[in-house]
Amino acid sequence: MKRVFIDTNILIDFIENRPGADAAEKVLEKAANKVFSIFASPLTFANIAYILGKRLSKQDLYPMLDALEKQIEVLPMDQDQLRQAIHYPSKDFEDMLQYQCALAGHCDIILTRDVKGFSDYSLIPLMTATEFVGY
Repeated sequence: MKRVFIDTNILIDFIENRPGADAAEKVLEKAANKVFSIFASPLTFANIAYILGKRLSKQDLYPMLDALEKQIEVLPMDQDQLRQAIHYPSKDFEDMLQYQCALAGHCDIILTRDVKGFSDYSLIPLMTATEFVGY
């Protein structure tokens, strides 16, 4: 089964109903129907909590994180991945950490709205959620 890594911005699009939300929802639906497996890093959940925690109460934020965690397999993130991110400087350190997690997790594709941010170094194919689901 295809292993699909989802970048933070895809999930934020879905949660916030931003442009791309329909495609992100379709990705989650297809994963729930076992068309492919979806993965994220612990950093993704930290990013979501940081971004949405500025305006959501804990009573709203934590159940939402819990629901997402039940839909997405969370890959481990470790010191080796951190070292790789440090040794291969990029424009966006957080993107490099996400990439290293996807690479270590043997993901077949990374879904992101920021394809350009990963394109300088990614050996894993990159697509937007819209491209992936064929909208």
